[in-house]
Amino acid sequence: MRFQKAELAGVLAPPSARIKAPRSAAPSRRSECGRALARENELRLMKTVMQFGHARLAELARAVWPANQYGIQMANRTAKRLVQQGLLFPRRNSLGGTSLCISRPGAVWLDARGISARDTLSLSSIAGPSFFHRTLATRYLIERQVIGDSVAGEYAIFRGQLPFSIDGLASSLRKMPDGLVWRDHPGGYHSEKVRRVEWVEQEAAMKARPEIERCLRAAEHVSTRLSDDGRTVLVGMVFVFDDALSHARRILHAADSLWGHKSATERALLERRVKLVCVKLRPPLTWISHSDTTLHEYRQRQSV
Repeated sequence: MRFQKAELAGVLAPPSARIKAPRSAAPSRRSECGRALARENELRLMKTVMQFGHARLAELARAVWPANQYGIQMANRTAKRLVQQGLLFPRRNSLGGTSLCISRPGAVWLDARGISARDTLSLSSIAGPSFFHRTLATRYLIERQVIGDSVAGEYAIFRGQLPFSIDGLASSLRKMPDGLVWRDHPGGYHSEKVRRVEWVEQEAAMKARPEIERCLRAAEHVSTRLSDDGRTVLVGMVFVFDDALSHARRILHAADSLWGHKSATERALLERRVKLVCVKLRPPLTWISHSDTTLHEYRQRQSV
């Protein structure tokens, strides 16, 4: 196939004669994409703070940028913009660091985006003695959220922001959980999906044995239905604690006291419903790693 010279003129023309796209076009598109990403990150960070009531940069980085090695820098940069806009307010926490909470303009900002919100400026758990307890529970819940689970911390639970009800269970146990974790599992052939819920207890201080026993009783309520349609079910409970403390041993002793009269088979069944999450921390509260096992597995290791 032959081409006329006129058809090849644009291709054969010297570089200086060819039509060039404006230099500003590509950078403009990149800038717009960058602004859109920044707005998305701001919304995700604000939603995370609202979800837990307050949060530190370390927890925000893990929640919003879990796979980014520069997550803490990204969290710091994003939070700084939101503080400058008056949407977040920094407060000194009981460990001497800074926690971020939702300001009144921040609550309005979230409401305008369809997210039910209120300011969290006056939460006593920021500067009070429960800060360590609350923050360690928050971090564990974020770890579960990162792997695809749905979670609710104490703040969301007390606000009633759950897709099911734990009122009956909490009344039976005479306590509220420190957190809840759930995941929807597809049903089998011709069956509906099932939501499997775990009850989370954070062990930050040495609890009296009766208090630990009351927590353990959640394992006795496994299979309790938490929704009218019967498809939301309690499947177990989780203890989260610092590995520097002897909480696992104390929980085991409480189980002996509570279930010692039962048969070995019954005890094994109950203890398999209890998960022990041992967290390695660097003082004062830096999450390094965690491992988990069932109470039954822990007992077997202790008896070797």
